Amino acid sequence: MPAVDSLIAFPEKRAAEIAGVSLSKLVYWDLTQVVRPAVKRRLSLRTNVRLYDFDDAVALLVVAELRQRGLSLQHVRKVVKHLTDRGYERPLTDLVFATHGKDVYFQHPDGSWEGGATPDQLVFHQVLNLELIRARVRAGAGRQPSEVGKIERRRKTMGHKPVFAGTRIPVDTVLRWLDHGRTEEEIIGAFPDLTMTDIEAARANAASA
Repeated sequence: MPAVDSLIAFPEKRAAEIAGVSLSKLVYWDLTQVVRPAVKRRLSLRTNVRLYDFDDAVALLVVAELRQRGLSLQHVRKVVKHLTDRGYERPLTDLVFATHGKDVYFQHPDGSWEGGATPDQLVFHQVLNLELIRARVRAGAGRQPSEVGKIERRRKTMGHKPVFAGTRIPVDTVLRWLDHGRTEEEIIGAFPDLTMTDIEAARANAASA
């Protein structure tokens, strides 16, 4: 996994949005051990916090795609268990999957296929493209359009100081750069997640303070 991917993590609500499934379905997949989050903490009798890393999010998308192709969740779960028992730590992200009707097949690292069909029986477009799925996860890690130009405070984030929505960049940092004569282009070059709209929001926030 590229180093930058290892830094990506999603709270459960965002992970569900990326996978295109409901939050209740995401929780069910965890409880039935189809896709379990990298981090799970029980805060109270009614509250669990789930955090999905990059590979978890890829696995969610693989399961969602297999379900869309008509495979039952029970079938997917059996395949995951079978591969886990064979020693694969993360089978949904380590192997190539393909479907033929309502059957699923998987390709081992040595190139061999398992699942009841030989490679020439598989239609190419039915093979899941993991690189496209990974690209969707990376895209989901970026800021949302609705977050641009917004400033917020989040608990346990940068000491509860104002930050730009969707980032951990303190507004004070940008204001200090501006005070030292840095240009908007220099700031955006140093903080690629920011836009001119964010810088204007920082100025407006300082003026109203």
